[in-house]
Amino acid sequence: MARKLLTTKDIAERCGCEVQTVSRWAAENDIDYVGENRRKIYVFTESDYERFLARAKPGKRAKQKDK
Repeated sequence: MARKLLTTKDIAERCGCEVQTVSRWAAENDIDYVGENRRKIYVFTESDYERFLARAKPGKRAKQKDK
């Protein structure tokens, strides 16, 4: 059976996040791609998708309480 590959757009739609967020994460985490330079198309496996979901997500800073 063939592996199902997902694109950056597929991952973004599944997660409800921006394509740019997925692309940045893919570039930093050695995800396979086709093409060169700005024309890269990242191809994700299901295990890559699981890794993306488990990534550290930066949050907003907590508000300082007035003393």
